[in-house]
Amino acid sequence: MNEVVVVAALYLTKVFLVSALLFTYYRLFLRNKLFHQYNRYYLLGATLTSLVLPLVHLPIPATFPLMGRTPALGYALHVIVPGDWKEPGEAVHPVVSIWSWRSAGILLTGVYAAAIMILLSAFIRQLWHIRQLPKKYPREKLGRIDLFMTREPGTPFSFLNRLFWNEEIAIDSARGRQIFLHEWYHIRQRHTLDLLWLKAVRAIFWVNPFFYLIYGEIRTIHEFLADRYAVEGGDRYEYAELLVWHSVDSRPLSILHPFFQSSIKRRITMLTQVHSTRPGYWSRMMVLPMTFLLLCAFAVKKHGAETYRSPGPFTVVIDAGHGGSDNGTVAGDAREKDINLALALKVKALAPEYHINVLLTRETDELAGGKSDIHASLEYRVEMAKENKADLFVSLHVDNSAGGPRRHGFGVFVSPDNAHFAECQKLGSALLDAVRPTYAADQLLHQPTQGVYILRQTPMPAVLLECGFIDNPTDLAFIRDGRNQEKVARDILQGIQHYQQTQAAL
Repeated sequence: MNEVVVVAALYLTKVFLVSALLFTYYRLFLRNKLFHQYNRYYLLGATLTSLVLPLVHLPIPATFPLMGRTPALGYALHVIVPGDWKEPGEAVHPVVSIWSWRSAGILLTGVYAAAIMILLSAFIRQLWHIRQLPKKYPREKLGRIDLFMTREPGTPFSFLNRLFWNEEIAIDSARGRQIFLHEWYHIRQRHTLDLLWLKAVRAIFWVNPFFYLIYGEIRTIHEFLADRYAVEGGDRYEYAELLVWHSVDSRPLSILHPFFQSSIKRRITMLTQVHSTRPGYWSRMMVLPMTFLLLCAFAVKKHGAETYRSPGPFTVVIDAGHGGSDNGTVAGDAREKDINLALALKVKALAPEYHINVLLTRETDELAGGKSDIHASLEYRVEMAKENKADLFVSLHVDNSAGGPRRHGFGVFVSPDNAHFAECQKLGSALLDAVRPTYAADQLLHQPTQGVYILRQTPMPAVLLECGFIDNPTDLAFIRDGRNQEKVARDILQGIQHYQQTQAAL
């Protein structure tokens, strides 16, 4: 449940950022300009882009110019500090209760859904009210228009192909004809569809203030367009006077197009504004590079290995910690052994792209080597790495806060008892540097206060990579997501490849 909440929150955040950037551009460079039709389509497109762009993922090869990460020949070694760790064979793995944050996720989801239901209910009530109006008045067919002569407050107004007229206004008078042309334009251009779409978006994404601002601007732009059509060949100043003298205080439904409504000042300004000899081509054309930048920021994802090629076979043992009867740390239905295995399998699947030979200590839910006890399983992992003459050993785990303050992010353990301790420090530093752009990672390497068998006994550089804390809801949601596991798997391989390249350059 909480994975869904986290993913939804991330999506809403991206929608907010995209809509904020697009509306800010409109506000600075396009608002109150005379190209109203362009602005209408820009705002509608901005709304759709805000909703769709965060869902788009465009993988590109890492070797694409300027997009691939060029491996450096060196990196800063991270400082080593003491860190708590218990040998898996001795550890007591408490069942961590996550009902508190799970309940919080359910509560937030319920509140958000309740707000949507309230707003959609109000929207439906508006639609129902409009649907009832034709039943109260006779209909007259004027081409594609259904004309209703009414005494409703706020009339005349239009909705879809229906025009609700006020009986007190003579439709064949000069002013009546201008008002009719104004409403006819709304109907012909299907402006009501814009408002229905944006009204639904506002209800579903009610936390995003920019959709409210876009909605208000679209309504005003509709009026600009209809006003301009109504005064073609007529006296614009007389029409402006009509707007002023017939402004009323009624508050019509927001999905209608009432002729006499707010924004009178802006409408008059647009009516009387002299057409500029500089129609704002640059303001409109700059939308293209801005859209490209947004696409790069929110949709383009690097895919594939680095351009560096290993000079020869490079074998790495990836150890999926725990397994079988050893669950590791547990939080609700989340078990560390399952997360470790899923991540290890992704590393192995992607390894050929990075020209790295990956061996797994286990590929199923069992203790490594099919052993019956934990210590024998640990011995098997070390012997397997020896027999295959592995270059590196990386053990994957997920930690827990052990009853202390809730902790967050990735971390690396290295042991001074390893015969290649200096290389362990380099490998651990490379892994932290590789993971950090994807997720929070510790700035320091940790030296376990108790001995860790696999780190001490393996005759090659070995590190233990902790992929977050299982009792931290953010960490858990991140590392259980398959797409995030693929990102982390690529980071691990890139870190190994970076270490490999640096060693080859020495």
